[in-house]
Amino acid sequence: MDEKTNFIYNEHTGEFVDVQGVNIRFTAMGDGDPVLFIHGIGQTAYTFRRNLPEFAKYFLAIAPDMVGYGFSDKPDLSYSIEENSEFILALLNALRIKQTHIVAVGSGAIYALDFMIHYPERVGRGVMVAPGGMTRNFPYWVRALNGALAPAASAMLTRKVVAETLSACFFDQTVIRLEDVETYFTSLDSKLAKNILVRSIQNFSEEEVLARLKTLQHDTLFVWGEDDKVRPMEEYARNYFGIPPHAQELVVRNTGHLVHEEKPAKFNAAAIDFLASYEA
Repeated sequence: MDEKTNFIYNEHTGEFVDVQGVNIRFTAMGDGDPVLFIHGIGQTAYTFRRNLPEFAKYFLAIAPDMVGYGFSDKPDLSYSIEENSEFILALLNALRIKQTHIVAVGSGAIYALDFMIHYPERVGRGVMVAPGGMTRNFPYWVRALNGALAPAASAMLTRKVVAETLSACFFDQTVIRLEDVETYFTSLDSKLAKNILVRSIQNFSEEEVLARLKTLQHDTLFVWGEDDKVRPMEEYARNYFGIPPHAQELVVRNTGHLVHEEKPAKFNAAAIDFLASYEA
């Protein structure tokens, strides 16, 4: 794993590892205790572009394109929470990592929490950004991916829809760049990628994870944007805040759903401080 100082996301960067016959693309930066970054449905490791370089000053920061996304292979799976959780285990084994901290966002945080519940010895601490999946607050064509209109909705997944979705995820609209829209759109702009997106959404059910949160024994920091429009804090944070016995909360003002992208300096400082104080 080469040490880098800049995060560049394209087909010519990153490394690959064989995970049970599936080629997984990942970026690794820095040295020290590992921190695994888990993105959510419809994302890639690109979502952590403003985080990895700072984390790499203190940790070995690893951000994969989850199975089925980005430049990783796209096998024929259901893309359920269980499969993604087991993928995390297989990835850590392939990278020969016995224990890691985890930073995860959205639906990726549910994958991570499921993994932490089932394999507690493999995780030190966790940082979860607005965990959960689809809500009625997402743009129409995104919500339609979770129903009978999914084939038509996936065909309508244009740059405009991606831009509208990103817009809904940010409080400060000036943070969104054309490059961001293009990168997110390009990663989904194929029939196979859209099919996997639909499967991921339709096979996502977080109730079992929520029901077992009280058994989570890890120190876990839950992060929420006070102005999150797609998963409003007042409606969804109560499912997580104060539920696990060792949970901590961080609420960031004037910030939307993607706290780690919109307020990277604040997020990085808080998350790194939280993880750095871990004692095995």
